[in-house]
Amino acid sequence: MSTPGSESWHQFHAKAHAYLNAQQERLRSEFRLGDWQRYDYDQAAETITFSSSGQPGVVAKIQVVGSTSKQSGTWLWAWHNESILEPVRSRLSIVRQFGLRQGFRQLVDPSWPGDETDGWEMTTAAAYLLNAEGAYRSPSDQGALFLLLFEPRLVTP
Repeated sequence: MSTPGSESWHQFHAKAHAYLNAQQERLRSEFRLGDWQRYDYDQAAETITFSSSGQPGVVAKIQVVGSTSKQSGTWLWAWHNESILEPVRSRLSIVRQFGLRQGFRQLVDPSWPGDETDGWEMTTAAAYLLNAEGAYRSPSDQGALFLLLFEPRLVTP
């Protein structure tokens, strides 16, 4: 799926991958992101909260990137998913416009055959283009929802 633009998908994705890896490492070290017992995201509030023993520990703003479906074996961008509220998908227009300029069909087509690896690739691209401070995958029996995190902060009791 790729390429007429000035940069190849591979070159772009390598930069995006390095960027998100650094952001994820920061979330792990500064916010202990892998250590919390549970998480809850709230589309209306545009937040995700990580907590343990009923006590919130980290709160971040979110943008939903998209989802994978195990049943259909597809990737679906949040901007094409009516169940995702507009405020938590609004920034994705930047990603789509970049895809149009570069000829990266995977950033433009609303849905296509894909799996969790593709979900992470699209999330990585979106994180880089939107300067996200991290990403998170919310798994379910049906597939996974991919989120970008912005403005993470520790919650003090």
